[in-house]
Amino acid sequence: MSELDTLLDATLDDLADLPAFTPYPVGVHRALATMETQEISAKMKKPCVELSFKYLECLEMADPSVAAPKEGDTCNTMFMLDNEFGQGNLKKCATPIAVALGTSSIRDTIEQCQEVEVVIITGLRADKNDPDKKYLQIKELQVV
Repeated sequence: MSELDTLLDATLDDLADLPAFTPYPVGVHRALATMETQEISAKMKKPCVELSFKYLECLEMADPSVAAPKEGDTCNTMFMLDNEFGQGNLKKCATPIAVALGTSSIRDTIEQCQEVEVVIITGLRADKNDPDKKYLQIKELQVV
């Protein structure tokens, strides 16, 4: 029996759920980090760096009543390079990665940061126009 036959003979409940793509809750988490450059908004073409995470495990939750993400869940944060806050937050997060990878340029750090194991201390920031919408905030990042 092939893998496909086995899969087709299973029930839908036997299939794995999709990984979630939501900001990780406030706490300390172990994840795989990947960086890449992006351009946000087709009209304005704002340069940014995306730092994305693939969840490995919860180390500590600020609120134990909040469910921890599942292994494989993903989320990201964006650093807009057209302002000092985006550049400063990029510097804060990329510096430990650059040190661990032995890179000197921002380009090399971004290109080589592919599934680097990290521990992150996270917070959540509300959208200024929609307080119900939350964004991941990296308070601290350490390479494992």
